[in-house]
Amino acid sequence: MLLRKKKGARRFAPIRGKREKALRIKRMFFALSACVVVLAFFFALGKAADMLFDAKSRPQWLQWHVKKVNISAEDEALSEEILKYVTFKQGDAVSYLDCSALEEMLQDNMKELKKVSVWRNYFNGDLNIKIKKHEPFARIKTEKNNYLAAENGLIFNEEKSPRDDSLLEIKTLGEIKGEFLPKEFVELVKAVKNETDLAVEEFTVDLGRSSFGLKLEGASADMGGLKGGAEKIKVLKRIIAESSRRGFKEPFEINFNYFGDGKVYLRPSA
Repeated sequence: MLLRKKKGARRFAPIRGKREKALRIKRMFFALSACVVVLAFFFALGKAADMLFDAKSRPQWLQWHVKKVNISAEDEALSEEILKYVTFKQGDAVSYLDCSALEEMLQDNMKELKKVSVWRNYFNGDLNIKIKKHEPFARIKTEKNNYLAAENGLIFNEEKSPRDDSLLEIKTLGEIKGEFLPKEFVELVKAVKNETDLAVEEFTVDLGRSSFGLKLEGASADMGGLKGGAEKIKVLKRIIAESSRRGFKEPFEINFNYFGDGKVYLRPSA
């Protein structure tokens, strides 16, 4: 039996192979081109990032130059203090990194600042500095210096803030270690401040013994340890109210040193 070859098989096979080879080359060319485009894109993006964040890597005509420094602060004295840390002069190139560095410097050197923002206005050339201060809620008097304390326990120098005679004043004995007051100290101060009808004439905290005492109108109280101070203040109010109801002769002394045993002593002052 004779097998006949299909007509045209030998004729079209080489043509189909050439087309497939050309298609593979074209695909490879497009893949290589795409890789080159992607690499070029990321290279350009890196250069753009350098130009954006680092003024020194940009051409002179692309650098941002400061024309004026604007400071948003609560008082003039604080603005003048901030200006001491601003080294930029009119016409200087200022980058994003320069602004971040200034923010960090102000936060590190001016503890009374709660928030600092430094940014550039690209339209008018203004360098803007906006700050927000910690609100002091007590004045801390030590043997050497006076400080203000924020509600989170942070202490900062009183000299940089206007005097506020309405603040609760605490006299401290011993050394304050670190930039923050102990947690028990802060909670105690909040408890005393909340009792607005408690006539506190003198508030003393012994940091070495971790104890406190109060001088009131007609009485003095050795309150014992700082721990549980808020509860002790409530008990103190009830004792004062009861002594007044019973007509105890003033002045008298109140001793909380055995408060942990459920005992509080009261006696007339000598």
